[in-house]
Amino acid sequence: MKQLDILIINPGKVRHDYMTEHLGIASLKSYIISRGYTADTLDMAVECLSVKDGVMRITALQPETIGISLLEDSKHKGLQLIRELREAGYRGKVIVGGYFATFASKEILRDFPDIDFVVRGEGELILAELLDVISGRTVKSLREVAGLSFREKGKITENPARPLIDDLDILPPVDRKYAGMVLQNSSHLRVYGTRGCWGGCSFCDIVGMYKSSPGKAWRSRSVKSLVDELEYLAGTFNTDYFAFNDDQFLLRGKAGVERVKAFAAELKRRNLKINFELMCRADTVNRDSMSILKEAGLKRVFIGLESFDEKQLQRYRKRISPRQNLKAVITLYRLKIDVLASVILADAFTSLLDVVKQFVVLYELRRRYFKSQQCQISVNRRIEIYRGSKIYQEYRARGILTQDHYLHGYAYRLKFLTNLRLKLFDLEIKISRMILWPKKTITIWFRSLRWTLGQLRMYLSYQK
Repeated sequence: MKQLDILIINPGKVRHDYMTEHLGIASLKSYIISRGYTADTLDMAVECLSVKDGVMRITALQPETIGISLLEDSKHKGLQLIRELREAGYRGKVIVGGYFATFASKEILRDFPDIDFVVRGEGELILAELLDVISGRTVKSLREVAGLSFREKGKITENPARPLIDDLDILPPVDRKYAGMVLQNSSHLRVYGTRGCWGGCSFCDIVGMYKSSPGKAWRSRSVKSLVDELEYLAGTFNTDYFAFNDDQFLLRGKAGVERVKAFAAELKRRNLKINFELMCRADTVNRDSMSILKEAGLKRVFIGLESFDEKQLQRYRKRISPRQNLKAVITLYRLKIDVLASVILADAFTSLLDVVKQFVVLYELRRRYFKSQQCQISVNRRIEIYRGSKIYQEYRARGILTQDHYLHGYAYRLKFLTNLRLKLFDLEIKISRMILWPKKTITIWFRSLRWTLGQLRMYLSYQK
């Protein structure tokens, strides 16, 4: 049996609430195979594998190269996996990529000698070109691989960013190795119709990653390509429900409506009866588009409202108003489309009065429009800081950050009374959950504590 050219790994944490495919590693696998290499994926989250289990699987396969996706919630497990692989005797090349790796490429190469290369941004073309160099298929040097970071003579070299893939249709359909397992666990298959986001929210590292490379930050597949894949998946896996994995499925204005019409018309032309859910911004929710999508099978919308405070929305650079947020919720409610919405209560500049106003609005929203398990609004107490976001750059420049480390994370202080009220809010939530759902709450707390302790053990072990 020929040695595997590359094994592409998702070291993500094992979840007990749902299971999903990692479309990133699945797309890499498909593209690498289309370039004539042998490739496979290992999703440690789907297969419920610990670091020890992962090391055993990888060392048994002995691929010539491994690629590991590192995100904020999987970075500790991924770095621990690499360290233990080297200790177990693995001598192949190690490549990392993903959001975390993209924004911390220099620090990773500085602090982790077990890692050979960092792929920044969209990975398909970069990884294929890197494999060409490693295998000797090309006379190019590492310095000619755009989007690559590596060490050269003891110094870290960062090549210029590679332009984003303009035509997503050049990519083959993503690999579906784990589709059966996902469906058996009562989860849905995910599909992407677009990449990137045309918004500019200051807290979002997705925007930061795509805008760090030349090209359009938001691109879409052709309607034909997208529906081809949906038709194939529906027939192959006998499923009729899909979740669009897009960060921003829709466009604003006339162009957005026209794309929705084309998508719905293609589904109708093929008599493809499916149901689906998607993510979008409030300013893309209009009655015309949503009515068309509902008739085509739309069941649920995930929408980031973020705030109902005008000044806070301006700080977040949402380019949206509280009125637009409210209008989107009402439109979806009247069309009987389920909504999962999210808001962020506070940032470093939020006052106690701002928080109280938000509570009043959220109370009324929940009372009127979020009255079932299918329609919920989740509340994030404070804004999270990510390395690739504009808000990270702003808080750092203003000296607001109290912790600034690519591995430990990023922290800042809330205003005193704001922080006190949010702590009371946390306590109120915990007490009410314990009263209403004691068994479920204790189970969730136990799982959360176990996961946190596991992450801490991994972090401490690779600090030694």
